Amino acid sequence: MDNQGRVSIMMPVYNGEKYIQAAIQSVILQKYQNWELIVVDDGSSDRTPMLLENFTDKRIKVIHQVNQGEATARNTALKYMEGEYLAFLDADDMFFPEFLESMVNFLINRPTLDAVYCDGWYIDTNDNYLELLSKQRRGPFQNDLFEALVRASDVFGPPTCTIIRRKIISINPIEFDPRIVIGPDWDFFIKVAQVTKWGYLDLKGVKYRVHQTNITLTTSTTKRLESLALCRENTIKNIRFDDCANEVKYYAFYDLLVNILYAQPKRQEEWFNSIQFSKILKKDRAKLLRLTAAESIIKDQSNPFVKEWLQKSLTLNPTDIKTCLLFLLVILFPNITHKILLMRHNSVQSANNSPFKIDSK
Repeated sequence: MDNQGRVSIMMPVYNGEKYIQAAIQSVILQKYQNWELIVVDDGSSDRTPMLLENFTDKRIKVIHQVNQGEATARNTALKYMEGEYLAFLDADDMFFPEFLESMVNFLINRPTLDAVYCDGWYIDTNDNYLELLSKQRRGPFQNDLFEALVRASDVFGPPTCTIIRRKIISINPIEFDPRIVIGPDWDFFIKVAQVTKWGYLDLKGVKYRVHQTNITLTTSTTKRLESLALCRENTIKNIRFDDCANEVKYYAFYDLLVNILYAQPKRQEEWFNSIQFSKILKKDRAKLLRLTAAESIIKDQSNPFVKEWLQKSLTLNPTDIKTCLLFLLVILFPNITHKILLMRHNSVQSANNSPFKIDSK
């Protein structure tokens, strides 16, 4: 078939024998038949390679590689794609039959848009419907999604519900960061959103499977935090980050410094000294210095920067009562400051657990 109008679908898979046949079958059953499916077997050790041999449809291309991780597998798929549009389908998820047809027609009728996303269902291991993707999202958003994605990853949910004009990816060019184990798609879509306009189609077009072998459930806390840190750091370094609203920049730094890098004081210190940090509002810098210091005390870590951060915070905002009190506690009663902060932290944790809520501490 002609590459014009063709949808190139990427499917990275690692040990996906349980669900991959249903996933591929959902592509074969599409009403829209101008597609190619690029399956990248990332070193599977189960029956996945054998099951893939059963599919003889010439539109299905299978690439085998040694295990290198999801991001690298997705980059491999990008290299083999020839279609006009780019779509995503993980080996345990499914498209509804009308998904490709509806999404492509949406973009055909809106030539000023570069990409579109829709709704869908979370399903369990037995294909039972759990809830709509939109129940776990903000939005929907349209046109420029960069700032919404910088704030948090809950714009799309899984990438399965999106289609992008592929020339956007090849012209810029945009790839997945192979260092990121959890959330390479979030980082990827932030880079895509930097140069695209999006539409939203009110369609329940995909099924996203939730099960105990999802990588988000099986990855260690250390790897998860490192991936989140890389996502945040890449975003803060993005050329468009300076143009975001003040509250969005504050939330991005809060998430990075307080929620993610809490056990890496040297890395936190590097960000406090960064050009990007110096560009946010003075009051926000003061607050972030105080909250990062407080979190370090709560975690009962031996952090050599705590006093220095509090002093910097006071320099930026000398009238802040909370910082003054915390600094006095650290100086006068270092042995009980941890207990005091921990008690207060536990009493307000449920209200301030998210970086996307206004902090009241």
